[in-house]
Amino acid sequence: MTTNAAADVDTLVRDFYEALNTGETALVDQALAPGWEAVPALRTGPGAQGWKDTITHLRGVFSDLTVTIEDVVASGDRVAVRSVGRGVHTGELLGVPGTGNRVEFRATDLHRLENGRIVQTWHLEDHFGIATQIGLTFTPGTRP
Repeated sequence: MTTNAAADVDTLVRDFYEALNTGETALVDQALAPGWEAVPALRTGPGAQGWKDTITHLRGVFSDLTVTIEDVVASGDRVAVRSVGRGVHTGELLGVPGTGNRVEFRATDLHRLENGRIVQTWHLEDHFGIATQIGLTFTPGTRP
């Protein structure tokens, strides 16, 4: 990958995450291709609008939300990103009203690029870690 291509990829993925930090969803339109697919599918709906709605939701759940990119690794048309989010749990999440707890959560995404835009994202997040930080408890052998 050339230096310019690497810089373009870095800017592209940073725009995807910067929208979480600022709420500036116009960045989403710059980063995502029409028909962008999230795997697993977003609860807020498909495509760029689904991601924008997710950003709005998360910024409502976690005041002072910040997402810090810790690693970006690119190979061919794939870009892996390791990030950490931080915020104060002030809105309802997983059936739990805002607790005021400071929460930290880690995520790993694998993005597939075409023509300088993200066309598909596979997302893994530490949901168990978030759940325990907002006060959910789990008992072995029981089901919700």
